[in-house]
Amino acid sequence: MEHTLERPDGCNIFYTIDDYTDPWRKAETVLFVHGLAESGEAWRAWVPHFARHYRVVRLDLRGFGRSTPMSADHEWSMDELLDDIEALIKQVGCSKVHLVGAKSGGSMALAMAANRPQLVQTLIGVTPPVLPAAGVDDWVKHINSKGVVDWAAHTMQGRLGTRASKAEVDWWIHNLQGKTPLSTLQSYLRWVPKLDIREDVKRISCPTLIITTTGSGLRSVDGVKAWVSGIKPARLLILEGDAWHAAGAYPDRCSEAALQFLAEQVNK
Repeated sequence: MEHTLERPDGCNIFYTIDDYTDPWRKAETVLFVHGLAESGEAWRAWVPHFARHYRVVRLDLRGFGRSTPMSADHEWSMDELLDDIEALIKQVGCSKVHLVGAKSGGSMALAMAANRPQLVQTLIGVTPPVLPAAGVDDWVKHINSKGVVDWAAHTMQGRLGTRASKAEVDWWIHNLQGKTPLSTLQSYLRWVPKLDIREDVKRISCPTLIITTTGSGLRSVDGVKAWVSGIKPARLLILEGDAWHAAGAYPDRCSEAALQFLAEQVNK
């Protein structure tokens, strides 16, 4: 089912709910937060795994997907994004959720668990960055000179890895990332590369699963291990693969691991 949440600044947040759980029992909610130049549709392949066991909520972050585009001069902040997510949690009638985030959406999920722990029951972060990223200035130049679709095409193989088929790559380019408003990317890419939440993650206290890959071109396994070690309740899963967007490239493997992790927490 499709829904919209209106925020105080007039921004409309689009979200979907998929729930195929038994109607005679109360299902817990899993909230999925996507990353850069995506939408809730990025979690499409995860839904069949989860929706039989949980109520699945997928949002389009402000600026992305079917939510209101942001202007090129929009001043992004983590607090603004967390406010949106918190409002959505309340909108869907939850006191807390199982929170799953990928890429920069994973950074938001980590920040939410650290700074608003009362809202997060468990946390799953798939290849989430926690410290500033280099090389994004080249992305901005590419987008400004050749457009969003060309940039998506230029960077997609690194996201999805060498095993992704041409049809898969084309779908991500033309049906998902290439549809991102130019103005949103222009402002978002001024903000997101500067994110540094290394101190935040040390405050995470809920059960946590972090998923990364062995061959990511963006961040090393040792680098991920270094900050994950600071989260006392965290478990690190390292998948064999050269994609740096594991949630999109390996949805079945990630979903199975995530469901197993959640089942273990419920049965404790």
